[in-house]
Amino acid sequence: MSALVRSPKQLGVALRRFRRLRKYTQAALANKAGLRQGTVSDVEGGLEGVRLSTIMDLLRALDLELVIQPRTTGSHAEIEDIF
Repeated sequence: MSALVRSPKQLGVALRRFRRLRKYTQAALANKAGLRQGTVSDVEGGLEGVRLSTIMDLLRALDLELVIQPRTTGSHAEIEDIF
């Protein structure tokens, strides 16, 4: 499964989805990533200004990777419907 992410909110939704698939609580994920539970909550809530290192720690803890590719050409409304 993959997730299209174009905003902090979409990133939070995607991370929450993968966390739940792995049956982790926010506290368990935070512990695995070396972060506070509140930080996981902030990221999942779409908080802007989160450090890149925090995102990378969460991706590592969830056994995910970041892939950079050209944007798709779907309209903003079509993309939002995915989430």
